[in-house]
Amino acid sequence: MANKFKGNNFRDLVDFCTRRDPNGVAIKWLAGNDIVEKTYFDFRSDIDALGTYFYYNGFKNAKIAVIGENSYNWILTYYATVIGGNVIVPVDRDLTSDAIINVLKDSGAKALIYTDTYKKVIDDIKDATGVTPIHVNDFPQILSEGRALLEKGKDKYIKAEINDDEMSTLLYTSGTTGTPKGVMLSQRNIISNARNVIEYVQITGSSMLVLPIHHTFGFTASVVAVMLFGQPIAINTSLRTFLPEIKIFKPQSIFVVPMFIEAIYKKIWKNIEQKKLTAVFKGLIKTSNGLRKIGIDKRQKMFKMVTDSFGGNLDMLISGGAPLDSAYCDFFDSIGITLLNGYGITECSPIVAVNPLNNNHIGSVGMVLPETHVKIINKDESGNGEVCVTGSSVMLGYYKNKEATDDAFDDMWFKTGDVGRLDEDNFLYISGRKKNLIILANGKNIYPEEIEELVMRIPEVIETVVYSENEVITAEVYTENQEAVRTAIRHLNKSLPIYKHIKNVKFRNTEFEKTTTKKIKRNMVVNN
Repeated sequence: MANKFKGNNFRDLVDFCTRRDPNGVAIKWLAGNDIVEKTYFDFRSDIDALGTYFYYNGFKNAKIAVIGENSYNWILTYYATVIGGNVIVPVDRDLTSDAIINVLKDSGAKALIYTDTYKKVIDDIKDATGVTPIHVNDFPQILSEGRALLEKGKDKYIKAEINDDEMSTLLYTSGTTGTPKGVMLSQRNIISNARNVIEYVQITGSSMLVLPIHHTFGFTASVVAVMLFGQPIAINTSLRTFLPEIKIFKPQSIFVVPMFIEAIYKKIWKNIEQKKLTAVFKGLIKTSNGLRKIGIDKRQKMFKMVTDSFGGNLDMLISGGAPLDSAYCDFFDSIGITLLNGYGITECSPIVAVNPLNNNHIGSVGMVLPETHVKIINKDESGNGEVCVTGSSVMLGYYKNKEATDDAFDDMWFKTGDVGRLDEDNFLYISGRKKNLIILANGKNIYPEEIEELVMRIPEVIETVVYSENEVITAEVYTENQEAVRTAIRHLNKSLPIYKHIKNVKFRNTEFEKTTTKKIKRNMVVNN
């Protein structure tokens, strides 16, 4: 059913979903102890009401910003805005008030939809930017007014023309360095990206929304792609309530980032150790893997105690947003949960590649999506070079920044700044960031991400950054057991070529400073 969708804008998507199953649950969430559900018919009705209110209250051809925790009203605001020909400006909910003001000023947003979290600073934001603030608590009254306008025949919103290829979303990248840039995406960019992602994955039950949807991965994958399958989106209240809520919503799939995978992995092993079943569990994995080699798959029964702790239905995790250690893919596969690694970047809406469900190449970030093309330029002797992308998902450019746009493109090819290689089957392998590359005096190239992955496998390591200092490979580590890490790194060096040896280890007492996407700010480490 999902693959029959051929549209290129959000109105087409909502119409398609509503025609297919008007009474099917689109979105659900917890309100106290009760589960609230919105069907696709409800969702479409709310979109028309909110969009009509916007249209007849002065928000035409306008930029409407939204900030706050993941919620039905956040998703509703996005759809109602772009379907009416306006531009949505998702604001990172972790930004300081000054940074929020900068985003609103640069974008020229006319309205800001906000939640209780921002009540204390909303007056300062309004005074500094001139935006019209609208609290989500006012939505019941706003929707009522929108419906009253529709009943009076005010139908210009629902008849508004949509240009699939004009800017509809303006996203400000957090980045790990520099000033955030406004990425301009069209409705075709995002819809085609989601439509192509579902060629490789299969969502057969509810999917739990845990990633912040002001980022493209969270929105495109966890919202748009799930809707294309017609499956319910269960909104997680917060990471703190993830485990209780996963038992309530019982999702079949979750889109995640590696940090989340690491947390689930550690939780599983902690529970096993507390029950004093470590040896038994390792034995089960070994036995199960042996049985699978002769065509016998007993994972569902053998690891039921684990999968039941995640609701009992979870069989697929899709990871993106940062490098993922392939060891996690092996572990989750061994207990019956498929972990698919993917790769993307905001400027590509964001997904460029993902491992297909029926062809998972562990170690790769996946097969390049349909309607997307990748080429590798300036290759070294190993075939690694800068990853360049073209296709239907690539951005229109950077907002009001022609110089940055020109720098980012080589003709029609977007230069990602990531280094990788492409195999003969169109699977992509990422080595690291171009700007992080370490070039030694002997001419050897080292991608620090590769060594960081190995260091992170040391159980006592919480975080690490690898870089070159005075021509020496240095690992800066956050840990609570320095001596154990020193010993483990000495053993690690024995397995590495001499030029990759970690010859200097630095320890820190606090976590590394991070971006709002929870990526370590490498420049704050390397340049200090």
